[in-house]
Amino acid sequence: MNTLGDLLTIPTGCLIVVLAVMTLLLRRLIEALWPTLSNKTPLTRSQRVWEQFGLPALPAALGTLFCLLVGPSLYPYPAIAATPALSRVLYGFTLGWFSSGGYRGISALLLKKWNVSLPGISDRPPALDDSRLPKSERATLPPPPPSPFPPPKDSP
Repeated sequence: MNTLGDLLTIPTGCLIVVLAVMTLLLRRLIEALWPTLSNKTPLTRSQRVWEQFGLPALPAALGTLFCLLVGPSLYPYPAIAATPALSRVLYGFTLGWFSSGGYRGISALLLKKWNVSLPGISDRPPALDDSRLPKSERATLPPPPPSPFPPPKDSP
């Protein structure tokens, strides 16, 4: 019976990191080719689909594709995923999914503890900033209350 130690190997960790880097590079390429998907433009439906579905699913798709194309003779798969192609595909999907979640978790931790932004996830504007939304979808806030302090006087 295989244990968790058989699955958590150095090649597995390297593949997880490679999937995260490939996802970041593909994101940059896709957003360069289609600037409307970038977070520098007003928020659109296609950008929401890209950010909420495409980006989280991309590492899992890349892991699945890698494990489908690369056979056991070229990559040291764990014993549980070595022979059947379906096992390799599920292994790649799982590693890609963990790669996506790990990148988001590490990014959030670095941003919260040390105010360090990793590229990709943390470069979005804050959640309360609705300046990218069309004017019809922006939150309507009441004007701020008047200040209780008198305005400053000009000094001669």
